[in-house]
Amino acid sequence: MPLRPEPLTRRVALERPESWRDVVSEVAVALAAGEIALLPAEGLYGYHVRADLPQALARLQALKPREPGRGWIVLLAEPRTPAAWGPPLAGKAAALAKAHWPGALTIVMSATPGVPPDLRAADGTVALRCPGSAFLRDVAAAAGGPVVTTSANRPGEAPPRDFESSAREGVAVAVDAGSLSGLPSTLVRVDGSTVQVLRSGAVSVEGEGP
Repeated sequence: MPLRPEPLTRRVALERPESWRDVVSEVAVALAAGEIALLPAEGLYGYHVRADLPQALARLQALKPREPGRGWIVLLAEPRTPAAWGPPLAGKAAALAKAHWPGALTIVMSATPGVPPDLRAADGTVALRCPGSAFLRDVAAAAGGPVVTTSANRPGEAPPRDFESSAREGVAVAVDAGSLSGLPSTLVRVDGSTVQVLRSGAVSVEGEGP
């Protein structure tokens, strides 16, 4: 599948919603067409595609190869309304979501049978986040389907906090929001009442385990 050489570049000020209203619509159109969007995510720039479009996931896999059985992070537009195919938030996962969503916390939990196989990890889990970025929530709401995210770097390189250091080959639309914090989302796995931190990041969950 050929990669797009030149993305359409737009600029937004994350603190000013009026700067991104038209941009959100452009991004949503690109995502609906199965294209890749480079967007400011949780402190880092990331690639985003529609999770329910096989051609989009294939483009993303070609751009940033991943080992088999590793799932993607799925973005939710609302903290209390997981995607219709997603698992219900209950117990400790629900408590973490209530405390930290919207925010830079990704929760890994057991997937229900309704979660598409391409979004499940080999261990039967799915990763969900309601972003702290209002811009990214607007994109997720306008996309018309579930959106997945991953950092916009080539394999082996550091995830980018600046637009200029983001890898943009194969991207249809790229959104420049300047320099970000450089902190990724905190990644936790929830099994019943057990909380395991898989990756430290912008949110502290210390003291919220069993």
